[in-house]
Amino acid sequence: MPEKATLDVLQSGPFSLREVANKEYEEFFQSIIEQNALTEDQQKALGESIKTSVEKRDAMGAFLARLDGEAEVLKKEEKRLADRRRMFERIREIFEDSLHWQLEQWGVKRVEGQKFSFIVKKNPPSVEIEDEKLIPAEFIEYNPTISKARIKDALTEGKEVQGAKLIQKTRLEIK
Repeated sequence: MPEKATLDVLQSGPFSLREVANKEYEEFFQSIIEQNALTEDQQKALGESIKTSVEKRDAMGAFLARLDGEAEVLKKEEKRLADRRRMFERIREIFEDSLHWQLEQWGVKRVEGQKFSFIVKKNPPSVEIEDEKLIPAEFIEYNPTISKARIKDALTEGKEVQGAKLIQKTRLEIK
């Protein structure tokens, strides 16, 4: 018998089987993301599935490759959209700078339209650094950072570094 969630989807409107499957698919993956892992039972089932047959291993590899492909397509789309957003932001900035410049050239502080007004206002005072080398030390902030590369070198050479240790992790490689 179908689960209650499936019945709710089926009864909530005229959906195709593909729409129902996509909704279930999305909910399943959303639950994995929310719990940030597979449950122990899911992990065991996954392990058992790749242990049982070569076909299931190949299917899992194809599934993981598909996820990589989906993520790559979305990365490209994100980049395209970000580039497009930056273009619109830059065009707006250019127009705004030009209007600002023109109003200052005219010596006008405000022009009114029916829906918009353009007003030249003073910003709060800000600091402009003319020569960084001349700034007194009391105005310079230093933020310490930990050099993991130097710590790794020291530990590899057998030196002791309090608060750090070398660890060896493994990774899954799929070919």
